[in-house]
Amino acid sequence: MATTADRQHYTLQTIFSFFLGLMVVALIGVGVYTFYPSPGDAIQKKLQPLYDQQNPLNSKDGGVVATGTVAAEQEAIQKQINDLNSQIQKAMEPWSRNTSIILVIFATIVMGISLIRSDQLRVLSNGLLLGGLFTMVYGSGWVIASGTSMARFFVVLFALVVTIALGYLKFVRGAQAVAMVPAVAGTASPGSAEIGDLTGRVAALEDRLAAAASAFAPTRDASEKDAQ
Repeated sequence: MATTADRQHYTLQTIFSFFLGLMVVALIGVGVYTFYPSPGDAIQKKLQPLYDQQNPLNSKDGGVVATGTVAAEQEAIQKQINDLNSQIQKAMEPWSRNTSIILVIFATIVMGISLIRSDQLRVLSNGLLLGGLFTMVYGSGWVIASGTSMARFFVVLFALVVTIALGYLKFVRGAQAVAMVPAVAGTASPGSAEIGDLTGRVAALEDRLAAAASAFAPTRDASEKDAQ
């Protein structure tokens, strides 16, 4: 029966594994965004000055339809805003797809690392596995926003296959390997008993041989008579 200390220890291990998983997905996400930034950020900086120019013009018309020079300026600014938004959308689609692929690859690597020495490093292994799963979900979300149906299908399919394969290696095959250990240990006991039995038989045989040798050996008195 588990004691209170055991339950607390198990709870702390679970919390640590979950926190490690969050840190892994945060590190991967920040790393990818740092070395492969979004192209929309640079274009977004160009939009703010246009919005700053548009706001005073909108306040001049007082809610009525603008005419003349004000209408022409509003139309020109709005056209630039629409063009920049179109550029952002076109640039974000391939970036979202590539980012998703990179995240899924990193998630696969992390989940693969979690299988190494998972029995000895159970807490760290579980944390890395959770981090890989979170990263896999994060990457799948980016590919959904990419807008390309074929890329979305293949990336999500790859993520599903990797998750099932690593889950099998982690839980099914790992459980089979653990179950084989007691069976192997159980087969060692009869061997030890047989060795002990053989040792006893050898000792008994040696005792019988010693007894037989002493029975056929000449006594001291007989030896003295023969000498006389």
